[in-house]
Amino acid sequence: MAVVVNQLDGSLRITFIVDKDVDGNPINPPVERTRSYGPIKATATDQDVYDFAQALINLQEYSADTIERVKLSELIGA
Repeated sequence: MAVVVNQLDGSLRITFIVDKDVDGNPINPPVERTRSYGPIKATATDQDVYDFAQALINLQEYSADTIERVKLSELIGA
């Protein structure tokens, strides 16, 4: 049986390194916090998603550890 793949909109996930509490005191060891943004169109290029992530990171107080693009697909049996 052939399978048809239908690309769906995904999301962007950025993991930040949080090294200060709300009062500005150091946290030791630093913790990771993940934020998700979306939906990201399935037709968006990886470069566009990366550039968008970099723009978001520049607006944040904390440094980023990882940038992930989550792609979703629907599998349909033909």
